[in-house]
Amino acid sequence: MKYFDDRGRRVPTNDVRVFADEASDYYRLEQPDFNYGGVLERSEKFNIAPSALSVSQFQIKAQSLLDIINSNDDFSGLLRGVHVPFVYKHTATESDLGANFQDIILPNVQKSFNDRFPDSHFKAVLQSDTELNGNISLDPLSGYDEFLDASQQGVVGWYFPQALQEYDIKSQRSQMNGLPNLDGAGLCLSGGMDIGAALIGTPELLVSEEFYTPILCMSAFTHSDERMILLLKSYGPHLEFWCMTQMLSKHTTQVSEQWAGGFTVFAKI
Repeated sequence: MKYFDDRGRRVPTNDVRVFADEASDYYRLEQPDFNYGGVLERSEKFNIAPSALSVSQFQIKAQSLLDIINSNDDFSGLLRGVHVPFVYKHTATESDLGANFQDIILPNVQKSFNDRFPDSHFKAVLQSDTELNGNISLDPLSGYDEFLDASQQGVVGWYFPQALQEYDIKSQRSQMNGLPNLDGAGLCLSGGMDIGAALIGTPELLVSEEFYTPILCMSAFTHSDERMILLLKSYGPHLEFWCMTQMLSKHTTQVSEQWAGGFTVFAKI
């Protein structure tokens, strides 16, 4: 069975809902250079890096993960898609995911983005007076609990932002049941901490003068209001976080060529 196509997108199965069986490339990301030193420097500057991690250690660990993916026939196709390295250590002292994301991750995403693009703005929008504090939990299929457990010690990872391009949110979550194990590494549906860490390390990921870029869905995170979804998107040269409805009508959820879920592959340091 083929799990990924020639663009690194998860091949849709009959039980998922997608905008199209073959994704267009209208909304696309450019592959950033693997600048490990710059990623680590920004991660340290904006308070998400494990202590005493050297650039060489980061690069060796990240390359080892790429080797694990490439040597696995089921997952090697992932590498045909855009992928960015990151480091992350979960330093929060409380268990409230919404508060941790709002108070630690989002401010540092903003700082890193504005440090890289001082003439651009970062905006956070919570539709319908929604709140993150006390309202965010994990989808049980996501595997994200393993990521959070590992990140207490510190992780190196790769974020694959377009692996689930054009999947609706429910299908981004449900397709996890059909994936085999990735021996030697952790694998999860992408959520707030890893996507945030990837954007802190590579703040230019969503900014393009050539292409329209996709919306990055934090599908591992579920809101207590099931209509709501967390995401990051560009608006020209600007970056925006939204907690917004995924409902097109009372009973129909969004399925769009612009929305993209991601996979995260990770390992403890």
